[in-house]
Amino acid sequence: MKYNLDDLHWQEFEVLSFKILQILIAKDVQFLEGGNDKGRDVVYNGSSDFNNSYSGQWIFQVKHKSKLNEESEIASTLLHDLKYELKKVFVTNGLKFDNYVLVTNKTISGTLFDHLNEGFLEFKKDHQIECSNFSIISYRHIESCIDNNDVLKWSYPNIINHPDFLLLLKGAINYNLENRRRGWLNGLNKLREKFVYTQFYQKAYDKLSEYPAIILSGPPKSGKTFNAEILALNFSIFENYQPVLIDSPEEIESSFEYDRKQIFICDDAFGKYGLSYKAEEWFIKLERVFNLADKSHLFIFTSREYVFRAFVNFDNESAKSFLEKILVESHNYSSQEKLAILKRYTIKSNISEYDKDSIIHNEVIVTNHKNFSPETIRAFFSNINEGRKNEQLNELKAHLDKPDSYLSTVFFKLSNIKQAALLAILCSIKNNERSIYEIFDLICQDLNISTLLNSALEFDELDDSILRILRSDVIEEINFYHPSMQEFLTRQLIANESGKLREVVLKNLNIDLLGLSMMKSSAKFILHSPSDDKIKLQNKDIGKIQIGLTRLVNNSEVTLYQVASIFKWFKSPDHTIELKMSDMPFFKAAKEIVAQLASDISNDNFYCSHKNENISTWSYLFFMIKNTLTFYSIDINKHSFHYIDKILTEKKYEKNYWMVVFRILSFTDDDFIHKTVGRDWLNIFYKGLKNDMYDLGREIFGKDFPDFKEYNENKLKNLISEKVKQKPNRSWYPRFLLVKERIDILKEIKGSGIGNTILEKLSKPYEELIKQSGFAKNRHGFNLKQGWWKD
Repeated sequence: MKYNLDDLHWQEFEVLSFKILQILIAKDVQFLEGGNDKGRDVVYNGSSDFNNSYSGQWIFQVKHKSKLNEESEIASTLLHDLKYELKKVFVTNGLKFDNYVLVTNKTISGTLFDHLNEGFLEFKKDHQIECSNFSIISYRHIESCIDNNDVLKWSYPNIINHPDFLLLLKGAINYNLENRRRGWLNGLNKLREKFVYTQFYQKAYDKLSEYPAIILSGPPKSGKTFNAEILALNFSIFENYQPVLIDSPEEIESSFEYDRKQIFICDDAFGKYGLSYKAEEWFIKLERVFNLADKSHLFIFTSREYVFRAFVNFDNESAKSFLEKILVESHNYSSQEKLAILKRYTIKSNISEYDKDSIIHNEVIVTNHKNFSPETIRAFFSNINEGRKNEQLNELKAHLDKPDSYLSTVFFKLSNIKQAALLAILCSIKNNERSIYEIFDLICQDLNISTLLNSALEFDELDDSILRILRSDVIEEINFYHPSMQEFLTRQLIANESGKLREVVLKNLNIDLLGLSMMKSSAKFILHSPSDDKIKLQNKDIGKIQIGLTRLVNNSEVTLYQVASIFKWFKSPDHTIELKMSDMPFFKAAKEIVAQLASDISNDNFYCSHKNENISTWSYLFFMIKNTLTFYSIDINKHSFHYIDKILTEKKYEKNYWMVVFRILSFTDDDFIHKTVGRDWLNIFYKGLKNDMYDLGREIFGKDFPDFKEYNENKLKNLISEKVKQKPNRSWYPRFLLVKERIDILKEIKGSGIGNTILEKLSKPYEELIKQSGFAKNRHGFNLKQGWWKD
């Protein structure tokens, strides 16, 4: 299908259908909202070009069916719904219509139409109703309307899976995407000559030829990134794939082009130092990402071995098998491969011929060194001590003995302004020029360095040695050439031996550095929380931390997910429980920061910076803020978030709108929700949730659900009776999870009148569904159609 209507929420589809009917039937069709619709979704009185033989009173009933693909399943479900709705309209409510039209998101074949039409005629005969005409408006009608209406495309951009979306967003996305790609290709063009073919590369190539996604994993300095880039470059040059650099799952979906061959590269996907906040985001979207992978859309992820192992063991056993299936490990280079790498770098270097000959004649000794690796060799030749002419062999041996010691020498020999440049890359939110230069300016202020005339010069002088700068027409991205420099700087912070460096970094924290940190009491830890590999923040750092986090949340390039991760960090049990038990002054100081951060993001400026982010992310942010404020016993100031009304009105038709409605309740009250969202919307939500529950229940228990009167009567009579009539079908468990998600979020606000009202009415039927969910989960896992990534 060209448009993905299945993923729309049923309420979204109702509104979309109404707009479609205004186009297909007449502008005067009426959309009936609220709980007293008597089975009528849309009505109309008059004639229409849709069918010139139809006139009089029209009724349109909208049926959204997701996750049903087999025609037999669609036929059975729609026929069941049709008879139910016909009875409600014509028998229960005694309404009269001349034309009955079923509107559905599914494609209706001739056979299926005949089947439904026969059902209508049979009902008409059995109940002696006078409705003259029956018709169906299905996916093909809707597709045609959307094709010819750009407004509909913009209203429902998530349904568009074809080139129209690319045309609509070309100016917003493709220009930046192409520039970054060109910058990356320009940078790789300089590195190609250093590449050496290895079995690691071949295994990666073979694996990518077999599967549309691979993960390159291994120890630091083993060449994962370089091999990933060369692999992507070859697919780009020889097989016409567009290379796309990504940093998060969100970037995949925003840059994905269905009609174009693409290869996505994500370096250190799951964390630079350890599992980052992105790990949770990856798990949430992992199956969606792998569903996108096919022979035209390839994915290359890199990850350090210990980070990858932590990721696959991160509370997701089902993901472990398919992640390991696409794994390529970069452990052991053969002796010949090591020799080739050493020779390539030696010959291409600017050292003297004497030094080149000395290294090559001693190549076996060099390559057998325990610390030999592709990156160790690259680092040496990129930072040659030119004053040691004819002594490079000894310099190389010393470098291999302590391969990271040069980092300290390099960094502390740099001028203050060059150190500031490196710290800017360490602390930047993104690696683009704007983000880095903004942080650079702040760090220069913190270090009392005079304002610069040309910041770019300070970075350019470090290119190809410590830094790697990607350019197209301008600088697109600046990174450390290798994570070794980044790790050196973080080790300085962890060791707390960095003085001014530490102070500057704390004032310019980013999410990765915050995740590497923990609040540690000056007293001995009672619970022995792990802290050997953490930046230990103490009470004396509070002022600097507050500056850093205030700058962070007010930075326009930080995402809502990142802001939410800040609040999540403040309630991490690794440090907060310890503080609460052993250092109450520090805990109270942290509490003050949390309260201030909540205040910082409650203003309209924050909303303006993030209003284009999706509703689900806004929902997650409010969830984390509420949890953190509760943990610190901070009273939630009702109506303190000034833009809540804007979210509720401007995002009303976004998918998952309901999430933010209920999570916002923690920051407002029932009256505000009734006034802004409307009682009709709440009634529709309740009705939809109830109907979904009852559909699930009756599929298993039959018409006795949810009160089980017949079952209970039989028990009293000592008659043999069973509650369960049918086993859950393939679609039952995924639909149950959608119900569970809504109930779980309602439970978060069960102290509110709105939450309590809905939960009280639905708690009993939900308990019955819960009892069946374990069995249904196992059955679903067995029946689930297997993707390429599953065994």
